[in-house]
Amino acid sequence: MPHLFALLILSLSLQANLVDSQSWERSRSVAESQHEIVMLLIRGKAFDKVLRASQEIFSLRFPYNQEHLFVTEGQILSGALYDHQQYELAQALLDQALRAVNSNNSKALLYKEKAYLCKQEGKTDEAMEFFEKAVELEKSAP
Repeated sequence: MPHLFALLILSLSLQANLVDSQSWERSRSVAESQHEIVMLLIRGKAFDKVLRASQEIFSLRFPYNQEHLFVTEGQILSGALYDHQQYELAQALLDQALRAVNSNNSKALLYKEKAYLCKQEGKTDEAMEFFEKAVELEKSAP
């Protein structure tokens, strides 16, 4: 009987992993399509729709080991906005990305990105604050 229970637990575990895998694949696919939508909105200068569309990405559930993709997405999209002189929008988008991540390393990378944008705009005091926040997070990371 204990053997059957172990098999049942193993079976349920495998089913849960399959569901998680399918859920992750669905989230990844949605994020991929939504990324293209946001990039097209930026290219078309429909800036008033960008934050709503990007929130669709940052509200998805990503596994912890895939969280770095939110960082990369924040960097790509904020860079595209910066290229169109949409500085405040780029910062707001990075704030969305910050709310989507949990690890201190991911947060530190996003604060650095915010700092780089401020530095490029000549906002040295703000850049300094964001860099200091990034260093603080990096020091406290495991």
